[in-house]
Amino acid sequence: MRSLPITLKTVDVSLVLRMAERATRPASRRNYLLLSRSADGWLYLLSPLLVALVNTAAAMQFLYTCGAAFALERSLYWTIKNTTKRARPPQSIPGLRSIIIANDRFSLPSGHTSGAFLFVTVLSQCLNPLWALGYFWAAGVGTSRVGLGVHYPTDVCAGALLGTSVGFAVSGFLL
Repeated sequence: MRSLPITLKTVDVSLVLRMAERATRPASRRNYLLLSRSADGWLYLLSPLLVALVNTAAAMQFLYTCGAAFALERSLYWTIKNTTKRARPPQSIPGLRSIIIANDRFSLPSGHTSGAFLFVTVLSQCLNPLWALGYFWAAGVGTSRVGLGVHYPTDVCAGALLGTSVGFAVSGFLL
């Protein structure tokens, strides 16, 4: 019996299928949806207000740095996404149905993941290094996007790299 070669694409597809199967369980589906929705953007808008309750100066610095970082990250994100034009898993994997409908056509990089990693990076750089524990949440956001069937694991890795890189670059420049 001849075995198929292991490639990045076969690993990507295999993980999407495995996680999509897991998402058929109600608890997993609920957790994926909650994690994904936590990175829809409302948290990023609310957080400077919460920081301002404790320290107004820190909140202003955080808001300024976060705003600049997100402006750069979103520009790069859209450029990469619309240049690579990678089809989402349901368009590439026969029989796969995603749990949610994505807001755009292409999958690389994951915008939810990129935004989550950017946010945690800026939080940990601007406010307190302990916020780096938020990378666990950001990784969960990325995992949820694969489980919901709208991204490949490599899309999530690219999003994590983009968000973290831009977060460090902008924080390093502005702080």
